[in-house]
Amino acid sequence: MAYLLVIISVTFTTLGQIFQKLAANKIKERLGDGKPILLAIMTPHFFFGILTLGLGAFTWLLVLSRMELSLAYPMMSLGYVLVTFFSKYLFKETVPPHRWAGIATIIFGIILMSRS
Repeated sequence: MAYLLVIISVTFTTLGQIFQKLAANKIKERLGDGKPILLAIMTPHFFFGILTLGLGAFTWLLVLSRMELSLAYPMMSLGYVLVTFFSKYLFKETVPPHRWAGIATIIFGIILMSRS
């Protein structure tokens, strides 16, 4: 159950990052149109970002109540893996080979950590 909660927490946190990026893109566009900053940030993505990051934090508390911090925290690095995939396929960002090597290292590290 603790590992499932880690996955849920990472998923919410990753979604929060994705929504923040979508909001940032929209804010940049709105500021370019001359809108005041307070109106520029009022986007659904901004609010979904806050909501999903909050749910991620709440779920993280549940993880910490069931798992040692020294095991749980490194597993949060799955978020880096997910954000990189979303960045490449959703935002069409370029991910050079050395970043993929880093992603492979993270995955290998998570596998090692989960075996302890």
